[in-house]
Amino acid sequence: MAKLIVEETADELIFLAESDIISAKVLFAGTYHPADRMYNIVCFHVAQAVEKFLKGYIISSNKNAERTHNLDNLCEAAIKIDNSFKKISGDCVFLNTYAPDVKYTSKNEITKKDMVTILKSLETICVFPPIKTMRDSFAKKHKYEIISKIITKPVSKTTAKTPKSKKTTAAKKTKK
Repeated sequence: MAKLIVEETADELIFLAESDIISAKVLFAGTYHPADRMYNIVCFHVAQAVEKFLKGYIISSNKNAERTHNLDNLCEAAIKIDNSFKKISGDCVFLNTYAPDVKYTSKNEITKKDMVTILKSLETICVFPPIKTMRDSFAKKHKYEIISKIITKPVSKTTAKTPKSKKTTAAKKTKK
């Protein structure tokens, strides 16, 4: 049986990966009760972002990317292009252990400690030079600000602060 090949462009995949990162960050930072109910979906978005980054890298290197969700296989394909991808292969293996479980179970076995490690793996991959270069190029081309810091702590209602807008601050100064 012939392997299916990804048809999206690298640019499309990077856009979608960035959207997955935004989704993961927003969901993890939110105040949901119980908070751990969001861990599975955050993990899903993390795995999806990494998958799309790897496929985007492979395609941007003028190679065909296999239509798969297996991060191990995608990282191996990237290693064949650039041996430095071995540096993030452990993170890909780690994230790959969660991906199938998250998609095909209603059990919520991902802990807050797991989430911190999962998000740190995402951050490691996001700042990995070949991926970062690709993200930076995408950001420059589309005048898009990429998320550079992945949060690893949920925001609680008591610690969340609403930033004051410049307009509000300026209005207060003029009233004095």
